[in-house]
Amino acid sequence: MTSRLQPSCVLLVAMPEFSVPGDLSSDNLVAAKIFDGEKLLLTQRIRHDQQELKRLLHEDFEEVGASGRSYNRAQIIEQLMAEPVEESPTLQLFEPRIWQLSETLVLLRWKTGADIPSQRTSIWVRSAHGWQLLFHQGTKLPMIPADAAAPPCAESETQAFVRPLLPSDAPQVLEAFSSHPDMARQGEVQNLVEAENYIQQLLRNPEHQVPLAIVQGPGLVGLASASIDSGNRNAWVWYWMHAAHRGGGLASRALAALADELFTVRQMHRLELGLRVNNPASRKVAERCGFVLEGREREKFLINGERIDVLNYARLVTDQAPPITALSLHPARQDR
Repeated sequence: MTSRLQPSCVLLVAMPEFSVPGDLSSDNLVAAKIFDGEKLLLTQRIRHDQQELKRLLHEDFEEVGASGRSYNRAQIIEQLMAEPVEESPTLQLFEPRIWQLSETLVLLRWKTGADIPSQRTSIWVRSAHGWQLLFHQGTKLPMIPADAAAPPCAESETQAFVRPLLPSDAPQVLEAFSSHPDMARQGEVQNLVEAENYIQQLLRNPEHQVPLAIVQGPGLVGLASASIDSGNRNAWVWYWMHAAHRGGGLASRALAALADELFTVRQMHRLELGLRVNNPASRKVAERCGFVLEGREREKFLINGERIDVLNYARLVTDQAPPITALSLHPARQDR
């Protein structure tokens, strides 16, 4: 028995056109909301706030971890609430790309920093509760050895590097010191004049100070510096970052660049640094850059009425180089 299929009538419906913002710094309102929501989910405060997590994660939320295992909303919230605050990762979004798939669906792809390299994919849905995360997946990326040749690429505003500190960096230094209360321990900088004086102190004696500006985008976002003891071929190193640029691996890569400069150009034999025992982020930076814990100074600092121990680290020129990609060191440019 044969049958004859009758041609069906196809109704073509005009679909609305949607913009595809490739740059999250654009004025696209949807992109801004998605970007803000994703950044909130990376903060320690939100990751330990059950109500906020329920607000941002859709009831049908699913996450696929690096192992390939899937987790629902309840499981993810339970894991985050049980995670010690000091062990919560602090990540930043790099190379974000965003597409609006429909009026209620948006796809966001981004990467983490070099120290915890991964590719992230998120799908956000607009529900009765606003924009909520519906799906998330993270895929680990391979670490790049420090001695690996960098692939050729064009300079861009987002490419980070280090260069000598300049007097014209004063506005960015002031902005960094204003970014978080903990920056008060780095020095007294509350206005532009004090920022200029802070820089002048570091530039006054180039034989004994090596301050390198950490630059990303339009200007300085951090500092890695060293005080030279030429007689003993030792150097005391320290670093700080604008609060908005922490957690992306820049401090570690900048410290690696400073160490390379001190060992190869300045012919230093030993680098030293100290950090508060309650500063796990700084401790990770030191250890990623090959610094070895040598001792502990008990109750050295008095902070807000509490005595805090200090951990002392050092790295020798003969120590094995760590597997980290140092930021490139750009030469000094003419200050304007």
